[in-house]
Amino acid sequence: MSAKQMEQLEEVAPGLFWVHALREGRIPYAHSLLVEGQRDIVVDTGPGEDILRKLKEERDIGCVLNSHYHRDHNNGNWMFKDVPVRIHGLDAPMLDSLHVYFRQMGVSGRKDAAEIKKFTLEFIPHIQGPKAGTFEGGDIFQFGGPKVDVVHLPGHSPGHCGFFEPESRSLFSADICPDSFGPWYGHACASIGDFERSIDRIISLDPKIMLTAHTPPLRENIIADLRRYRSRIEDRDRAILELLARPRTLAELLEAHPVYGSYGGALKLPFRFWEEMMIRKHLERLLNKRAVKRAGRCFVSSDR
Repeated sequence: MSAKQMEQLEEVAPGLFWVHALREGRIPYAHSLLVEGQRDIVVDTGPGEDILRKLKEERDIGCVLNSHYHRDHNNGNWMFKDVPVRIHGLDAPMLDSLHVYFRQMGVSGRKDAAEIKKFTLEFIPHIQGPKAGTFEGGDIFQFGGPKVDVVHLPGHSPGHCGFFEPESRSLFSADICPDSFGPWYGHACASIGDFERSIDRIISLDPKIMLTAHTPPLRENIIADLRRYRSRIEDRDRAILELLARPRTLAELLEAHPVYGSYGGALKLPFRFWEEMMIRKHLERLLNKRAVKRAGRCFVSSDR
């Protein structure tokens, strides 16, 4: 293994390597996982083109697994046309078709659809990878080294998955990242309820090492961090309910930024879109709980 590659790979358990992405994993990049064996497994292809090229030169890659359909996790798939590429069956249609991708995002049909599509494709230039095969939760991948169990963790996307190595109790949790940005469910096909259940699933696994796509490895206070992370969803419910002490339209709620606070600059467009999608999901959830009611074009707390 070269000195340069050693800089990118961190062995977190026997035969299990965390692949450091460019820009410390900030989008449009994402950390990856390498599972060593007679042939190696790469989980996600978003760490950066040069890093992937080095892995291909110095490793015998047997297959690529994608955690989900978001482009920061699979934009290097095109470099692996010579090996099987797999993703959960629920996310495969979005990976294989830009048309389906934008529809499932909730972009298609919007007045600002062209603007969002343009930004998305400029932010992460698109090169279509090979048609993906599929896996399901409970499947096991192993090529003579550590085995990884597929753990279906939907919510962030319908087919979002983690990968668990039971001997070391190491979990690659992809975009379930206990950081200040998430939980993120800002596409039309995402689900708040599924996200909560997926966090609970990880807590039940009690991982000793948790590797995420956008943070350093977690080795301490994992369960407490996950519980704090989960509670942020209910914090957002409460913030929206407080705003609805008086009737407000969706547009008025969006201007109050109950999810992200103020934002601007180059990422204003995607943040506004994501926050709108997330507010819509919270409103649906609060309406179903009868904590909120409609008042014409407005929403208001049921206590009013």
